[in-house]
Amino acid sequence: MHVHLIAIQAEILPDAYLTADAFRQRVLSLVELAVAGLPASADTARVVAFPEVFSLPLLFWLDTPDAVRRQRRGIDAAYQLLKASWRDAFHCMLQQRLLSPAVLYHLRGPRVWPVYEQVFRDAARAAGAYVVAGSLFSPFIDWEPTRGHHVHGRGAYNLTAVFSPQGTLLARVPKLRLTPVEVRSGLNAAQVAPQVITTAIGKIAVLICLDAFHEALVEQADAAGAWLLIQPSANDSRWDGPWPTDPRQIEGEVWLREGLARKLVGRENLRYGINPMLNGSLYETHFDGRSSIAKAGDYLALAQRATGDAIVRAEVQIDALISPWRSGARRFDARCGP
Repeated sequence: MHVHLIAIQAEILPDAYLTADAFRQRVLSLVELAVAGLPASADTARVVAFPEVFSLPLLFWLDTPDAVRRQRRGIDAAYQLLKASWRDAFHCMLQQRLLSPAVLYHLRGPRVWPVYEQVFRDAARAAGAYVVAGSLFSPFIDWEPTRGHHVHGRGAYNLTAVFSPQGTLLARVPKLRLTPVEVRSGLNAAQVAPQVITTAIGKIAVLICLDAFHEALVEQADAAGAWLLIQPSANDSRWDGPWPTDPRQIEGEVWLREGLARKLVGRENLRYGINPMLNGSLYETHFDGRSSIAKAGDYLALAQRATGDAIVRAEVQIDALISPWRSGARRFDARCGP
């Protein structure tokens, strides 16, 4: 079986987050570009990955006043949102025993998550691909017939969702190792094992950004039998600037040297990696980085620039990687289109 591995490098375009329709148009246009010209047959598959926090602007801008978008700092935008819905925020704070900014995630989550989920369901079906959606900050949002969408639990996470080519939500993947900024933002580090998902094309692992730089987590993903490691990322240091840990080194050079290509070397099962990168600004935070498709010790494909949109693709053959169990795996429709 041939699998097309696709990293979507995406820039934050504020207008794309103002309404559900605008977000849908942005996501569908990106996946259309991602799979354009690729063959669709029973012996080919596609894996498309969006960057970390690609969907986070929905938390602030989806159906909210213009004053929220005009703020210079994220904390001021959060204050505007909480102030505008102070009764609901106060009730949420008491009911969930939360403090700001976690209140914001619980307040906005039930509004944002259904849009996020439906748009990426549609994108997976349209692309005929396994899709790793761009993450956002949210509590776990569950659904059942009598309650509809509702918050489950008290925590809030940097959370991504993984969809099948049929648009089925296969897994919700929380980030396990948080940056200092994420800790200050009121997020929780999930206390679970790395997410390894068994699919019709074998086992795939998702480790969000910093998670994939931790050897112990990569080891666990490899030991669980994953052949593919997907690392959605949002790098908030200048790609061509000094590395914060050692200013004598360049951020982008360290990223590529220490990233997926190195992490895959010598693994028993892991063979390939996808690293989609976010670009652009969300309030005072700026992101840039070059997206890549990696194999052990090398890169199969790399975005030309560290800014703007880009589609990075590589084709790999995985028959030998999934042959021990493939006879029991279900087949799926790889056609491009709904």
